Amino acid sequence: MALPVTHRVPFRGRRTAVAPATCAQRHMWNLMERQLPDAAFYNVCHWVDLPGRGTAQELLAVFAELLGRHESLRTGFSRTPDGALVQRVAESGRFEAEVWTIDHGEDKESVLHAWRLRMRHSPFEPARAPLVRFMVTVADGAPVLAGFCVSHLAADLMSLRLLADETSRLLDAASAGRPFPPAVPSRQPVEQAWFERSPRGQALLRRAHAYWRRQLASAPATLFPVRDGTGGRSAGTDGGSTAAVRHSAALDSRAVALALSVLARHWRVSTSAVLLTVVAQFLGRRAGSSSCTLRLLTANRSDPELRGAVANLHAEVAVTVDLEGDRVEDIARRAFAACTAAYANGLYDPDEVTDLFEAATRERGVPVDLSYCFNDIRAGHGPPEAAGDRASRVTGEALRMAMADTVVASHEFEEGETFFLVIDDEEPGWVRLVLNADTRALTPSEVRGFLYDVERALVEHAEHAVADGL
Repeated sequence: MALPVTHRVPFRGRRTAVAPATCAQRHMWNLMERQLPDAAFYNVCHWVDLPGRGTAQELLAVFAELLGRHESLRTGFSRTPDGALVQRVAESGRFEAEVWTIDHGEDKESVLHAWRLRMRHSPFEPARAPLVRFMVTVADGAPVLAGFCVSHLAADLMSLRLLADETSRLLDAASAGRPFPPAVPSRQPVEQAWFERSPRGQALLRRAHAYWRRQLASAPATLFPVRDGTGGRSAGTDGGSTAAVRHSAALDSRAVALALSVLARHWRVSTSAVLLTVVAQFLGRRAGSSSCTLRLLTANRSDPELRGAVANLHAEVAVTVDLEGDRVEDIARRAFAACTAAYANGLYDPDEVTDLFEAATRERGVPVDLSYCFNDIRAGHGPPEAAGDRASRVTGEALRMAMADTVVASHEFEEGETFFLVIDDEEPGWVRLVLNADTRALTPSEVRGFLYDVERALVEHAEHAVADGL
């Protein structure tokens, strides 16, 4: 395999600044501290295939331009003497980029895999900006792939997708000898911190505080009751009596993709709400509960000033799905409404929410366990209007035939929760479900069984919808 050449490239932005950390930054800082000593656990990698135009030097200039445009990429974090977390934007400095030159017959994907594996074990120092590294793969003298590794303090998945698109546009301009196109105007993290302290921001935080209080008041204590081998505790409470071992499996399914399109149209909800409904039903049944409370991951970009923002705006917000009733479409519509309310309360003070958890524990006498996450990272969640034409062509036979192509295999995905489900659709026409679970809650065979059960339930519901003529 080719060996990389490491470059230390200068960058320059418009200003230096110091401000309080945002709510999302403080939330991520808290998560990272709990994950220590694995300081690289929240490193996030993303990549973009390039058309093989331009030069490596032009791409390095593009990376420098990205750092100049997006203050989050050149921000470090530290605590003040009184313990407050602050963000410090550097005006200039240097970033690290690796250039890999591959020969004919060498695979750029293997280079990417080796780089990602190393980045997974290469922690950032939070106080030392920039919290980003880059890589370039060059074939026949031109870049064919660019990779980004960032600390989750600096950027979330939506940001990395934005960076990938911007990288392609800027490289196209550079290789054609044109000036870089202007940056999309967006709120920088320093301004987000001051927004959160504004009257409007404070009103949003108060609303979210009340929302979380209601969620915790009604949430089941746990979705995974005690069973043999958990050391006398629910898996999510992790009292330390039994070491947590986690297992991940991925289900790749054409049938799920087809069924979601059918059901989104039939039930008049998003495809994400369809999937959440089925997952919540299985979790509720396991717990013997008429409701299911878990955490959704939200990008927090409904504000127009944040839609093009490269920053960490990620949050995990509680959502409760009411499972009462016999008609699954009614449950799905309630789930859709619950998701809408949850996303509207994605901006919250993480320390206040921690206090709410502690208060709920005192009131109940037992911890409230919300160590269950549902993360739909698909770029589009397929609203009914978009699914209509495709869904109208789906037959029951097509659904069953698609199930024959389903593959379930072990996966490298790691998380720290009792139950963490990720939904993606990188390959057109397919949906991937990746489930990581604490084996005290779900054994490896149960993880795989859960994924198959979700697919089967979706297909059965879709068959009924097709039989009803949509």
